[in-house]
Amino acid sequence: MRRQATALTAVLLLGLTACGGTDEPTSSPDTKPPAYTTLKDSSRLAELLVADATKGSATAAIHDWIAKNAGDRKAFTVQVVRTKDAGAIVCRAEYYADEQTAKVQTGGRVTADQWPHTDLECPDPAGP
Repeated sequence: MRRQATALTAVLLLGLTACGGTDEPTSSPDTKPPAYTTLKDSSRLAELLVADATKGSATAAIHDWIAKNAGDRKAFTVQVVRTKDAGAIVCRAEYYADEQTAKVQTGGRVTADQWPHTDLECPDPAGP
């Protein structure tokens, strides 16, 4: 009986650690960001150019840009591309300053334990 309980616990823990949400940072906000150029900066969207971006360098650039530019914005998107005319986004982050803003903007899709919150996804992390 004890072995079964131990095995069940191990399976449950493995399942929990294998499932990651899109809001899991792939680089620490303390990771040194790469050189990047801000191609677009409006109240709702920022687009960053990171040459030869990887998932790690793109998320580091996103964290850096948010830390420097969030200000009093309630919600916005930051995305990283490899070239000015890129058809693919390396990584994209949705930033929400508070729970109420996230609820209104996303219909409750985005939730978090702490606010502000950044929801991150990387649809083209490796590139061509």
